Amino acid sequence: MEKIIHNVVIFGGGSAGFLSALALKVKMPFLNVVVVHSTTIPIIGVGEATTAWIPWFLHQYLGFNREQFYEETQPVWKLGIKFIWGDPSQSHFNYPFVTHLADKLAVLQKSTAYYCLDSTTDSSIYSLLMEQYKSPCFRRKDGEFVIDERFGYHIENSSFVAYLEKRALELGIQIIDQPVVDITVAENGDIHQLRLQNGKSVTGDLFIDCSGFRSTLLGEILQEPFCSFATSLFCDSAVTGTWMRDDPIYPFTTAETMQAGWCWQIDLQDRVNRGYVYSSAFISDDAALQEMKQKNPLMSDDVSQIRFKSGRHQRFWVKNVVAVGNASGFVEPLESTGLHMIGETIKCVCDVLIDSDQRPTPALINLANRAIAQKWDDIRDFLSIHFKFNHYVESEFWQHCQQYTDIGEAAAIVDFFQNNGPSPIGQILLRPNSVFGYNGYLNLLMGQRVVTKYQNKHDTLDLDYWRQVKNYFIKNCDNALSIHEAIQVVKERKCQWLSS
Repeated sequence: MEKIIHNVVIFGGGSAGFLSALALKVKMPFLNVVVVHSTTIPIIGVGEATTAWIPWFLHQYLGFNREQFYEETQPVWKLGIKFIWGDPSQSHFNYPFVTHLADKLAVLQKSTAYYCLDSTTDSSIYSLLMEQYKSPCFRRKDGEFVIDERFGYHIENSSFVAYLEKRALELGIQIIDQPVVDITVAENGDIHQLRLQNGKSVTGDLFIDCSGFRSTLLGEILQEPFCSFATSLFCDSAVTGTWMRDDPIYPFTTAETMQAGWCWQIDLQDRVNRGYVYSSAFISDDAALQEMKQKNPLMSDDVSQIRFKSGRHQRFWVKNVVAVGNASGFVEPLESTGLHMIGETIKCVCDVLIDSDQRPTPALINLANRAIAQKWDDIRDFLSIHFKFNHYVESEFWQHCQQYTDIGEAAAIVDFFQNNGPSPIGQILLRPNSVFGYNGYLNLLMGQRVVTKYQNKHDTLDLDYWRQVKNYFIKNCDNALSIHEAIQVVKERKCQWLSS
């Protein structure tokens, strides 16, 4: 019989450490969960952007109260991503968080994508909300307010981590603020204990490695091989900065093409977080900082430089160690998958522990490793399409991307689209449980105006129905509140939530 897990030790704090601890304790309250971290070790991140899956994970899977969460973290709604990207003849395209393109409305003959091959700007109500800088909070005819919860979040990292730590303490999770000075390995190769600077030791049945890029337990001690994504993703550096806002809050993450990479913009309630992700093979750190400052003159001189490797460890679960977050894998935040993969990974661990009655078998662990590896590889392939087909700036870096980017298994989806158009039948080519789904791929291929041989053939009545659909979107947008108005409605607890 497999060893039963009673005691879980989380090695490292931050988003990964506290989300892992909370998920384990919420789903299995009988577990003894301890977080060992050191506040002397800084955490990366000023602003974090998420996928649309994260609100479900926080509020439904973990059960966090929305009102309390909004009061303590002050998030901004993220309706999608605005890409200054793709075809240089267009200013931008929107990637909204609604599964609209792959869906077929009852009044139309085909899925929505067929009506938007020339432009996706008015393809959904969320795209129109992004264009108008509006919130997903709507005023109904009766004067009540309702929030359509098909969005992600922009969250300030330190307030988010403080919120998570507070919830952890409320659940009885022990938090030890001490540097780890030594790690003991048992004869069978399992991690046995962490020895702390104060002389005490912490033992456990399962260790969750949340040590960030160091990957202390999985990478350094267990020597789990690292699978590089360097043939698909060429960026390896970032410079980040902030400024206090004096302009409207954008309800989306901005991804803007730069000479040797791209820039993100994450809008928080009181400030703007900006980061330039670039390839050090094509631009120096100083030149990257200069290019970023030229684009963003309001940015303060307090900047951070980061080096990173894109890729994943071959397995995230080895012996009695599970790696979550950057200790498991990392890709640049082009699709805001950092928190998403933390949530997906620890949820997978919870599923295995629950289904095995805390006695995880080798077969379950092997399948968990396969599932998480597939998600990382799906993210790699999806991100690679951004680089392969972006012609917004024809610099040396982007020409290199167009010529040499390996798009992996996404090649089959791209080939299908180029030859057959956006038929929903193409979704059979996706990996199981794709992070982005077929709608995500269509958003990206159509937004970047990847050429397809398919030619639209709509009858007059069908096009008239499509115009009526778009008018419905426009009418509903008129009832949406501005970001500031919606923030006030939430503060006053005057809204209802419509979970998707």
